[in-house]
Amino acid sequence: MKSKIGLYSLITAITGFVLAEILIHVGLLEGVGWRVLATGFEAATVGALADWFAVSALFYEIPIPYIRRHTNIIVKNRDKLTESIVEMVTTKWLSPEIIQEKLQGVEMTKYILEMLDKPRNLDKTLMMFRKVILKLSEGLDDPKMARFIQNMLHDQLKDFEIAEPLGKWLEETVAEQKHQQVVSMVIGEVEKSLRTPETRQVVFEKLKLVLEEYRKLDWVKMSAIWVGKRTGGIDLDVLTEQLIEVALVMAREIENDSNHPVRQKLDGYFIEFAYNLRIGDRKSVRYIQDLKDQLVLNVGASHIIQSILTKLQSTLASQLENDQTELMMMVKDGVYKYLNQIRNDAELQVNIDNWLKDKITYMINELHPHIGALVRDSLGRLDDKEIMTQIKDKVGDDLQYIRLNGAVVGFLVGITIALVRLFSGF
Repeated sequence: MKSKIGLYSLITAITGFVLAEILIHVGLLEGVGWRVLATGFEAATVGALADWFAVSALFYEIPIPYIRRHTNIIVKNRDKLTESIVEMVTTKWLSPEIIQEKLQGVEMTKYILEMLDKPRNLDKTLMMFRKVILKLSEGLDDPKMARFIQNMLHDQLKDFEIAEPLGKWLEETVAEQKHQQVVSMVIGEVEKSLRTPETRQVVFEKLKLVLEEYRKLDWVKMSAIWVGKRTGGIDLDVLTEQLIEVALVMAREIENDSNHPVRQKLDGYFIEFAYNLRIGDRKSVRYIQDLKDQLVLNVGASHIIQSILTKLQSTLASQLENDQTELMMMVKDGVYKYLNQIRNDAELQVNIDNWLKDKITYMINELHPHIGALVRDSLGRLDDKEIMTQIKDKVGDDLQYIRLNGAVVGFLVGITIALVRLFSGF
């Protein structure tokens, strides 16, 4: 009913005017009062029609010669209207000065604390945190991420001088006998390697090659080798097994005896190498540098990094599955502790407020030109019909009341004029 009130006021004014004139003309209504009323309806009709035309001219083209070029005002002046709206938004409503002035009196930290004091809001914040981290972790197992980290490590370690601190660490480690466990582990791995078929095949081939070279030295050695093979005195399989067994026995002796001569020899090599690193021996430093580059840049390192990232992604996914996991409980405890710390520290609240306001001010100053562009682009995407529809949706009721006001004011003015004429004798 409200959106049609302008139309109803116009119909009422016209109906009243026509009926009054007809009834007066046929003599059914007589007297000065009815003429005054008819004049009021006449003026109301004029006022309602004038305001109907004015309102319609805003949105539509009225096909009346000469007058038509001053109708359809919104569509014809949409560019001017757009720029006026942009100017009003950027210089009046959302100017940097006004926004910064409003921010000065806002205690942002207290507002955030009050909001997070409600368990539901804190749970929503943590849920958002879970979703963001989970989304970010989806690409961790991408090979490109592994290569990125590998290249980043290489760039970070490229100029990092590791030789001198590594040399000092090695000297301290050997002096305190902390390296013995590593040596035992290496010897254990050597034992495992000696027992493999691949190692046996290598030893067998080497023995075969040595015997062949020995046979070529002279005819006596050639004869001895020939006789040994013919009589079974030289059996490469047996020799291979015996050599491997000797190596295993020696490895066990070295592993079980921390004072073994081989271990002492290794200690000497460690100490010498550590000393060379510490004093900056070029050959030793170059060796460490090359080893560092090879460890970081080789394909195996990339696979290791990707494997670590894949496991990390899986772990994060399981730990972010709900609020009751170890990670989320730890995060929640940390958030509670930090919130309590902020709540009990007025100076910290002021510092956080100042930091937030500085960041918001910076963003406003940096992004303010984009506000006008955003408003302009948003209006530019609308066609003429959409613009008129949106304006009608927002101010249509007020425009209807303008038409009603035209009819009411016209009626009152008409009554006033009729009374003035009556009492003045015109």
